[in-house]
Order: sequence, then C-alpha cells, then structure tokens
Amino acid sequence: MIPYIPADTRQLLLVTCTATALTAGSLGWFAAQTVRPSCTYAMIAVGTEAEQEEAAERAYWQAVASGDCAPPHARWRFWLD
Repeated sequence: MIPYIPADTRQLLLVTCTATALTAGSLGWFAAQTVRPSCTYAMIAVGTEAEQEEAAERAYWQAVASGDCAPPHARWRFWLD
C-alpha cells in the first residue's frame, strides 16, 4: 500500500475518474435512445398539422405491422450493422 499520495495527484485522479464517468454516461444515454430505421411508405392526410402528424404516425405503424418497415430500436443497434 502506498503510504502517502500527494494531494494534487488525488485531485487529478478524481477529475479523471469524474470525466470518464460523465463521458461513459453520456455515450450510454446517446446509445440507448430509440430511433427509427429509414423507411419509405405512402399516406394521404388532410386536416390540421396535428391530424397530419397523427395520420403519418398511424401509417408508419401500419407499415411496421405489415413488415414493410423495421420497428424502432435503440441507436446502438445501428452500430452493429
């Protein structure tokens, strides 16, 4: 066991460990975000912007259900391809 570690070395170690933990946590958070794979599907929507967005969302999930599009998954899954 080391009998004495200078204060500046302990502080540097603490800063290094903190920076590493923050970087790993940020990367983990980024990798875990859900994303949709690129997909092309057709739809026709008339109405307000909210109604059009709802129709687009419905059309996307219909395309997923029919097997035309892949379902959303964690971002890190793209890194494996």
